[in-house]
Amino acid sequence: MKAVLLALLAAGLALQPGTALKCYYCKTQVSNKDCQHVQNCTESETQCRTELIRAIGLLTFINKGCSSNCVAGSEDYYLGKKNITCCDTDLCNISGAQTLQPAITTLALLTVLGGLLLWGPSQL
Repeated sequence: MKAVLLALLAAGLALQPGTALKCYYCKTQVSNKDCQHVQNCTESETQCRTELIRAIGLLTFINKGCSSNCVAGSEDYYLGKKNITCCDTDLCNISGAQTLQPAITTLALLTVLGGLLLWGPSQL
């Protein structure tokens, strides 16, 4: 009888329900440091999603959260681009900062080109 009770106890401990996936969550933030809130996903949400929307090459907006149907990819628009990444482990969507680098590079390039235009061809 004791063996049966021990077996049931061991099975109960082994079959404890798992915890829900955890993802970082934010809506329409311009900085990844503002996207560090943790969200507990529902049972049907099995992936973390990060969406980066770059407008005119200068502004980047970040959305993060749980997803039940995340499809990774990118889309080009007339004045911007949207990148979506998906992952499936706890807090795997922490990063977003590396995607801000192209916006900074674009700004630097526009500054240099603007300076050259103001400087004029006679001074080159």
